Amino acid sequence: MSAAPNTQQPAKPVRIAPWRGPLHFGLLVLSATISLALQLSYVLLVAGVFLWMCWQVYLITGSMARVGLFQWHMLPELLKFALMGITWVLMLRPLRPRPKHAKVAIQITAGTQPQLFELIHLLCWHLRAQPPTQVWLDTTISVRSTMFGGLTGILTGQTMLHLGLPVVSVITARELSGLLAHELSHNAGGLSTIFVHAVRETNAWFFRAVMERDAWEMHLREVPKKESSWRRYRRKIMRGWMWVAKIPFMVFALASRATSAVTLWVITRSAERCGANVIGADMYDRMQRKLSLLGSAWNAAEQEIQRGVIQHRLPENLSLLMARHVATTAKARASARVEAGEIRPEPSVEGKPAKGAALVAYLSHLQPAASVMRQFVDLSRQVTYFYYQHDLGLNLHEHRMVADEEVIHQNRREEEALLVIRRYFGGLAHPERTMCGLGSTPTSSTARAELQREILHVRDEVAAWGPQFKVALQEWNQAWQRRRDLEAAATLSLAGFTVSRMQFGTDDASPASLRTEAARQRMVMEHMEGPLQARERILEGRFAASLGMLWWSDLADLNDWLRTRRRDMSAWVTIYEAMAGALPSFRELLTTFFAFQTLGAKFANVDDPSAFLTALQSVVPKMLNLVRQIVATMDGAPYPFTDNGKAISLNLHLLPAPLPEMPSVSMTSLDAASMRAIGLKMASNASESIAPYVDAFLSLYHHAFAWLAESAERAETHFIGALSFGSATEILLPDEFTTQRLGMKARSPDAIAAWKPSV
Repeated sequence: MSAAPNTQQPAKPVRIAPWRGPLHFGLLVLSATISLALQLSYVLLVAGVFLWMCWQVYLITGSMARVGLFQWHMLPELLKFALMGITWVLMLRPLRPRPKHAKVAIQITAGTQPQLFELIHLLCWHLRAQPPTQVWLDTTISVRSTMFGGLTGILTGQTMLHLGLPVVSVITARELSGLLAHELSHNAGGLSTIFVHAVRETNAWFFRAVMERDAWEMHLREVPKKESSWRRYRRKIMRGWMWVAKIPFMVFALASRATSAVTLWVITRSAERCGANVIGADMYDRMQRKLSLLGSAWNAAEQEIQRGVIQHRLPENLSLLMARHVATTAKARASARVEAGEIRPEPSVEGKPAKGAALVAYLSHLQPAASVMRQFVDLSRQVTYFYYQHDLGLNLHEHRMVADEEVIHQNRREEEALLVIRRYFGGLAHPERTMCGLGSTPTSSTARAELQREILHVRDEVAAWGPQFKVALQEWNQAWQRRRDLEAAATLSLAGFTVSRMQFGTDDASPASLRTEAARQRMVMEHMEGPLQARERILEGRFAASLGMLWWSDLADLNDWLRTRRRDMSAWVTIYEAMAGALPSFRELLTTFFAFQTLGAKFANVDDPSAFLTALQSVVPKMLNLVRQIVATMDGAPYPFTDNGKAISLNLHLLPAPLPEMPSVSMTSLDAASMRAIGLKMASNASESIAPYVDAFLSLYHHAFAWLAESAERAETHFIGALSFGSATEILLPDEFTTQRLGMKARSPDAIAAWKPSV
């Protein structure tokens, strides 16, 4: 935490806003006058069309009074009048009261965010500008200053400041001061402030009126499943008619934009110079490069949200999620520049300082902008929840809010190994459930005919009970997922964090209640083990028969790909069998490690170090004991695929360093600082040893399982032909089929032999 800023302002303001002369003021007045005149001109155009139609009504009624109520030669006139009337009604749409789309936002005050408001008022004092009347936090990727009330509030002079929390999450505190100076400088022109906002608000209104659509307009773009030809033509004619009616308004909007282009460029350039005068040109450019990455980060976050809606697990903090995407993209670009030999110089702190550098000197270069705000993480999480509820219309009671760090391989649907497993078993094999040791190895006969009969028999059985088994497997997976969530919530509650009981349906949010519910979910999993294993035993029979057909066949009957696979088959079977035996213990490790990761993600917000240390002691020793149990189960298993060709122990490959010893802690003899330090060291040691082990175990197990599944799949295809489980059994999603098609384009059609396009 940085030192508190000096609240005593200097006797004389520092001029950080660029000088604006009479030419600048005249340009603003001219552009604002033209933009407002164009609005008025369109109103006069619509009024003129209305008067013309009134005149036509007068002429038509007069003609009817003279020659009769209805004459055939009047039909074209009446038709023209009707078409013009409908067009005129459509021309009125841009003039309807069209408020800005209400974005979810939270208003903050100086009482709740004193540091941020102190910075804002400091910059406004040096800019000789009125501070904003209101400050709002939202989920947008921009920081903008607007007039209070839009166009109607231009004459009041009151402004509002909107801060996008994703912006705050990716920049430093000093960069935030430059960005605030950039936006607040729009209010630093005295009388010209009114014209600055008039130009900006008028062009924004033109753009919004042209581009926004009502709900019934968007409905015209939807193509019904069953639509007659005349309805389709009517829908297209109506859409085209609306565009034709809006062409005059679009002409006025383009004219306003063209006449204001130079003025808008001058306004933007002046604001950029003001921001650079506070933090320096180099730092300002670096900040703009960061902000340019927010667009792609927002698109990635939207994909995460869409995927989370399907999985009922939504990201709990959009700001931090986008910040991680920005950091990942920036790191990738930096690595690419280094590989290409392009080294971009970092901003230098030395040299000639910026004009307003002394104003923000108390802010460190490395201090994140979030540190200027109190409880930034909680505010961002709250705004995220509001965004889900009001902007997206989601019911949060149907979803679990999870942090990005809380999920191990949350979005693994496109991993090649899992695609192979899911494809071979038709979605009936859970990637973290073993398909080994449930049944006996076929020893009665190794003849190919017997093995083929076994495979065909299982294929027929799976077609009968596959859909029901898929539902049972999904229920088991949901129970395990719920148990992981409950164990994580119990650990958080033990550490002193607030946990919502509404998400878990418990009587209260105490660790005991949450662990009791987790035990119930474990009981559900145990009760389902018998029925699941009965069907998995049948699936294993097909799996073993296919591999046996590959192993016991003559080499002359195999193609080159299968002969290569047969050479390494015994080594992969040994690895798979050893790891499959330890899989039940590894699932327990995954459950506990999930709770540990959840707790580690909250370490920055710890208020009670003793409670945090107690929570760590409830999960870290258990994780270490589970790892030791897994190591003992796989004792003696070799890993032959080393760089030098010499086999080593499988345990040594997965866990090259020994496990750390946890220190004994006496809670009564330690102060808060010591407990925080011990907790940090305990979490760091456990994370450095267990996290790589979990990733390595999962990766190798999935690799071995997929290697054998692909070998069995290709052996069946070679000797029997491809199998299609049918749409009722297969659970591959459309995006996974797309992934497989891309795999076929990138390599060879033989790389994914079981996928066959529908005929």
